[in-house]
Amino acid sequence: MFRCFTILLVFIFAVSCTNDDAVSVKNEKEILSFQFEEELNSEYLTESISGSITDYTINLMIPDIVDLSSIVASFEYVGKTVYVATEQQNSGISKYDFTKPVSYEVHAEDGSITVYKVQVTLLPDVASEVPHLYITTENNDPITSKEEYLWANLQIDGKGVYDDFEGRTRIRGRGHDSWNQPKKPYRLKLDSKASLLGLLPEKDWILRSNYRAESLMLDAVAFRIAGLLGMPFTNHAIPVDVTINNEYMGSYTFTEQKEVKPNRINVGDGGMYLNLDVYMHKPPGLFYSDYYELPVMVRYPKFKNFSPDEVQRELDKAKNDFHAMEATIADPTFPNNNYTDFFDLEDFVNYLIVYNLSLNREINHPKSTYMHKQKDGKYKMGPVWDFDWAFGYDPGQNTHFNNPQQSLFVASDFKGKIFFSRFLEDPVVQSLYKERWEDFKVNKYPELKAYILNYAETISGSYELDYAVWGQGVGSSEAAAQQLIYWLDQRIVYMDSFAADL
Repeated sequence: MFRCFTILLVFIFAVSCTNDDAVSVKNEKEILSFQFEEELNSEYLTESISGSITDYTINLMIPDIVDLSSIVASFEYVGKTVYVATEQQNSGISKYDFTKPVSYEVHAEDGSITVYKVQVTLLPDVASEVPHLYITTENNDPITSKEEYLWANLQIDGKGVYDDFEGRTRIRGRGHDSWNQPKKPYRLKLDSKASLLGLLPEKDWILRSNYRAESLMLDAVAFRIAGLLGMPFTNHAIPVDVTINNEYMGSYTFTEQKEVKPNRINVGDGGMYLNLDVYMHKPPGLFYSDYYELPVMVRYPKFKNFSPDEVQRELDKAKNDFHAMEATIADPTFPNNNYTDFFDLEDFVNYLIVYNLSLNREINHPKSTYMHKQKDGKYKMGPVWDFDWAFGYDPGQNTHFNNPQQSLFVASDFKGKIFFSRFLEDPVVQSLYKERWEDFKVNKYPELKAYILNYAETISGSYELDYAVWGQGVGSSEAAAQQLIYWLDQRIVYMDSFAADL
């Protein structure tokens, strides 16, 4: 009797699974891939163009010179049939006019339908002179996480200016607010150290998206200001075009990851690298300072492979060191005390000039503010970072180059503003600021303007391609550069006034 009951249960389970599978098959209706193959459209295309599929939209980037009135599409799908309007479509055979909106309907066996909209972006027929990064993830998986890396192949066309490269990498998203923008920033982690685009060899690299920056060069200009002032480590900014999984993503800034390495932020054995940022980070590296309640994240040493006791020991050491420095600045006897034993004043003045000239108010919160020191050395500011909201950015209008007469330090109780503006109470800092600013204005500012014009000329074609995809900017890099220089010229007037009033 028990044996018969067992057989009956197995039979019921098998029938149930079979019915579920049948229902699943009847419901299936999905386009898996979509492309215009060169061999099927040789009179129009010189290379195959693959589409990316996101949220039932198929995106394709097509050169503007291509005639889209009669293109054969190739596609893979699951379902019964595929229609455009009332016409059934056959992969690699059916021609259609893509100069107007096109929607593909995938019909399932049970009669249900999924609709895919084909979105064609026409790219201008221009020659981009900047290097091109081609990134292909395994299985063409989309990059959707800032925490989880995907393995990918990386190919770099150096355009005859830089060495080409081909190798393995991992890639993930990055950034805070910038990750929520349509054009995403990314972080690359190579399989092994390599020198990319002429930069010193390391594994970790960053692709800045510049989605908010109409000129596509705000980070580059800020990095250049820091470099001209001689700050200890300044990121390089190399403009590149980026294609991910056969989809052109736009013009990016390629730069180094901000990390402690001999070729980057070199703090030596026992040094520290800190990030002051109101965006909360996960423990155990986070602490709040005693006197100004600054949010301090220990970026180095890294606690990843530390035991709990080692983490606590290193964190206590970082806290005690930072609080000893901060205590001298908060002390009523400041600046007539020994605070300069802890802080590099010339470095701070250079940092302040970068942020004042670019009007990067993130120092007030603080956000994206970095400091580092060697074991027995003084605190230094930097590297400078994140200038999306600088250069007269107006979040209401989503435009830069507004009101060049604004003060760097806002009238508020922001912790960063209270801490960093404290240094300007020191007559030594005031005098050093005036001296460094005058030298920069006379000897370095003409060089900065030449750099901007040259950068704009270099990215001219890349700028047009990016504008075609994202619609951000003023149409040409040359026009954007002139806007930026005009704003900086006005900012110079403010900077002179600021220095005179110290």
